[in-house]
Amino acid sequence: MPSPTPPPGPGRDPVAAVRRVRQVMSDLTAPLEARISPDGRRVAVTVTGPHGTDVVLTPAHGPVAAMSAVTSACHTPRWLPDSRTLLLVKESAQTRDVREADGPGLPMLTAWDTRTGVRRDLVSVPGAVEDVLVADDGSEILLLVADDGAERDGMNLGLPVRLGTAPDPDSYRPGTGRRRLLHGLLAPAGTLTGSRPAGPVALRDAGPPGLTVWNAAWRGGRTAVATVSEDPLPAGYYAAWLARVDLSDGSTTVLHRPEGQLAAPALTPDGRSAVVAEGISIVAGRPVVVDLADGTVTTTSAVEDVTWLMPDPQDPARLLTAGWSGTGSRLAAVRVDRTAPDGTAATVLYEEQAVLAGAGFQPALTLSADGRTAATVREAPGEPPQAVVASTHGPHAWAWRPVTVPDPAERRAPGGHLDLAHVRTRPTAWTASDGRTIHGLLLDAPAVPAPCGPHEEDRDVPTPPLSQPRPLAVVLHGGPSWQWSAAHAPADVLGLGPALAAAGWLVLLPNPRGSSGYGLDHARAVVGNVGEDDLDDILTGVAHLTAQGAALPSRAAVLGHSYGGFLAALAAARTDAFRAAVVVSAPTNWLSFAHTSVIGGGYERAYGIGDTATAEGRTALLARSPVFADGGTGTPTLVLHGEQDRVTPAGQAHELYRALARRATAPVELHLYPGEGHEFTRPDHLLDAVTRAAAWLTRHVTPEAAQTSATEGPDDRSSAGLPWPGSSTPKEAP
Repeated sequence: MPSPTPPPGPGRDPVAAVRRVRQVMSDLTAPLEARISPDGRRVAVTVTGPHGTDVVLTPAHGPVAAMSAVTSACHTPRWLPDSRTLLLVKESAQTRDVREADGPGLPMLTAWDTRTGVRRDLVSVPGAVEDVLVADDGSEILLLVADDGAERDGMNLGLPVRLGTAPDPDSYRPGTGRRRLLHGLLAPAGTLTGSRPAGPVALRDAGPPGLTVWNAAWRGGRTAVATVSEDPLPAGYYAAWLARVDLSDGSTTVLHRPEGQLAAPALTPDGRSAVVAEGISIVAGRPVVVDLADGTVTTTSAVEDVTWLMPDPQDPARLLTAGWSGTGSRLAAVRVDRTAPDGTAATVLYEEQAVLAGAGFQPALTLSADGRTAATVREAPGEPPQAVVASTHGPHAWAWRPVTVPDPAERRAPGGHLDLAHVRTRPTAWTASDGRTIHGLLLDAPAVPAPCGPHEEDRDVPTPPLSQPRPLAVVLHGGPSWQWSAAHAPADVLGLGPALAAAGWLVLLPNPRGSSGYGLDHARAVVGNVGEDDLDDILTGVAHLTAQGAALPSRAAVLGHSYGGFLAALAAARTDAFRAAVVVSAPTNWLSFAHTSVIGGGYERAYGIGDTATAEGRTALLARSPVFADGGTGTPTLVLHGEQDRVTPAGQAHELYRALARRATAPVELHLYPGEGHEFTRPDHLLDAVTRAAAWLTRHVTPEAAQTSATEGPDDRSSAGLPWPGSSTPKEAP
């Protein structure tokens, strides 16, 4: 058995290790959302994996359920009050309203009798279903539906809604591609899934006319509240307001015009108040309460970084909230008092360095009808995602217990599961140049599996002490109002964080100013200041780890996706702090971005980057663009981009590539992936991109490891594990 050496040095193939761990991550089946039944007895869990998305049922008390059998495309489960019937959105060939060759077709709203297993199709929906709302008494439904061609933001792949094949030519007209509300009456209780046939559900357009709906709250009847905008593009979301919608005629009344953005609206059971979270961009913000009778708006800062809220079923005067707390999650109860200076008092119910997530990948819960049982999805370092439930009262309040078991795929994958299991996550903090404390996470692998025979793959061999400096990979999240959280295997930036750590890198996941989890003031600290103090936060983090002796001097790389890719490109152009950069799906020219991105005109104004309407604003946009940045002597830069991305269009990648190629101060490559949007979803594309990134870092940061992997460059396909000619490969820039 060979003796271990410090990865990614001689004796260990770092590129193969990165690829192997990313393959394991891609093969996992994981829960996305857990919906507890009104009676608190069962949980409907939306799970996703390499074969698709489906919903599985598990008892809230009793044996746990496996998640490995994912066979059909069902999602968005919603319980009816009988705790027996589940409404599902089904996408399958059997329900398509267009020919199979013409694309996915129309989704179907389906009722599932969870006792008998019988499913009945209720209605074909003329658009992509983004939310399903059920009246408190179960007699009505309200669907939030995106029309064919509606554009999606970066949290939803940055690809347009397609109910058939893409039109040829692809046409654009102002006012098209809206999101609207559809209202329908359900059959009487017991007929949806019982022995008696139920008639089809008729859906009618509930509007609101001329407006686009981004999210909505409703409990039945004619009144809903929604965040709406005039612009149907995702750019309109950045200027959306909270409105009351009369579903009888679609008319609206303005309730609240925010300074930032709104998310997670809810209504009190008595219909007298609306609540919503107000923050910036990908909202983690402060609770706002609107009195629907007199229009009074109460905002509180007693609890921050809220991503979900709803009235407590047992005490309607109290709000239950879920949100971020640093890299973990916090649940709090908020009692609103309009006469108090800050409008409220808050009590923390639960706080942990773990992630409690819902359908929007942010902290969220579902509650039983009496509010005494909660369900969510929980994950933490070393603990894969599982659906969990907890009592909300009593001596065991908020003690989460799993109702699903982790997917065994980690144990099935030879070698890769060991690499991932050895990744350790630790909190870290440092002081920025202006004295602000910046937090983040460190990933490393204190032990790696020995490169022995197949029968010895489970034996661990410790590496040299962690006090030995390692090459540093700084991996930057997007947003910027997003964050690195205490997750099992963070998947942002192609999932390179845990994969690089498993290969022997020290990985820094920083949450610089602009990130969520540290209060709204921290998140808004980049407004009018993008690429300045937040970049300094990152550079001081590198200096801190180097001074500590944890990171090798002059052996650092920077990688980022979306806004994180912008910062990575900026750091590579302005400084010599990094030996290599990997830029994924990033904005690189804010002026052209404002004119071509589906969020352009909203995003750059929300963050105070500039304004295309004025000469001064256009100059500001260019001044903050990586394509025009300089100051460094040249950093080798790898650019990876989805060819169909509408959030950061592929032109952004071309501009950066050509600017760097003309400068000719350092190597640069661009690879475009056909059919991919803002995130890569095809497994072969993900593995190709990850392999190229690992080979790029090996070549330019740790060239001594190249002799092990024999990967002197990303074109060495045999050693890097890249596809052979004739298989699916990205387009390379000329």
